[in-house]
Amino acid sequence: MPAPVASAAFHFNLIEGLHVTHAHFAYGWVNPLMALGFGLAGSFLGLHCMMRARDLPPGKERNKWLILASLAIGGIGIWMMHFIAMIGFSVHDSIVRYDVAITAVSLLISILSVAFGLFVVGVGDASVSKILLGGPLTGTGVVAMHYTGMAAVNLSGTLHYDTGWVIASVIIAIVAATTALFFTAWVTTRGSLLIASLTMAVAVCGMHYSGMGAISVTISNRGLDPVAGVDPLLLLIPILLLATVVLIVLIAGVLGGQDEVLDAHRTEMGADDGKKKGGARRSSRRPEPETQEARPSTGSSFWDNDGDGYRDPVSAGIGQRRAAREATGYREPAILPRPRAQVDDRRDGDTSGWG
Repeated sequence: MPAPVASAAFHFNLIEGLHVTHAHFAYGWVNPLMALGFGLAGSFLGLHCMMRARDLPPGKERNKWLILASLAIGGIGIWMMHFIAMIGFSVHDSIVRYDVAITAVSLLISILSVAFGLFVVGVGDASVSKILLGGPLTGTGVVAMHYTGMAAVNLSGTLHYDTGWVIASVIIAIVAATTALFFTAWVTTRGSLLIASLTMAVAVCGMHYSGMGAISVTISNRGLDPVAGVDPLLLLIPILLLATVVLIVLIAGVLGGQDEVLDAHRTEMGADDGKKKGGARRSSRRPEPETQEARPSTGSSFWDNDGDGYRDPVSAGIGQRRAAREATGYREPAILPRPRAQVDDRRDGDTSGWG
């Protein structure tokens, strides 16, 4: 990143008679633009994952997409945006360091709070009551993430918070989280997806900078006290690498998930078509007349000239005569065998006794 520069974003606070200067845009517009970019990317991918989850029946596959959406929105769209923006925070009279353990805790809080809201809305059918329940709780979790992240900041002095700005940041976080859950439940088209993602990114950035606006700093010992922790610029490289890997996994999952959802739809449609065809075959079967002569099912023209049950006159006549005989009880006289003597005469060539 470029060296810190002076800008109109510096805050001048008078606390206990000490004039302190700190900045939220120490690197100019690099940090807020990068933060907005991560917020937009995370929101866009998270909403995509929620669309995939809504297309699947409740179960492991839907839960998988809810988890991916939590990573995208909570990990990339909110926490990564927060961390990139925090890199721009500097204090003129003191070095700034970060506690790695508390920073990691803030990441977990962000992901888990978003996951809570998404599972409240995403398990079963979405409803307004679920959103009104999950939104405030998720927003409160995002606020906890922000101020936990601020607690990870170490410097030669003390941070103070203005109550009015803190309350404003809480309200913004709750409204933003509730709006985000609404988007995750009902956004369906690409255009609405992009608008919703941009709205979420701007809201999250607004919440972050509202919380940062509450800060004032008191320097102790002229900023000469040793400060524990890690330089934020040293944390930036591994965190950016981790974020890149997560983004690649999410993008691959979203692109691969399209085929998965299509296969699920094809399977469901195939099952429905099979049920419909089976019902149609059962309903189209008509009982054969009892007097109708059974015939082979090969479809031969000898039995069926046109394939629609029409029989040729010869076979039809045979069938009618047989049906008439059965109906009247008529039986043809039995043909008795000839006497054995006549058979022997026939073999000898004597035909005189033939009748």
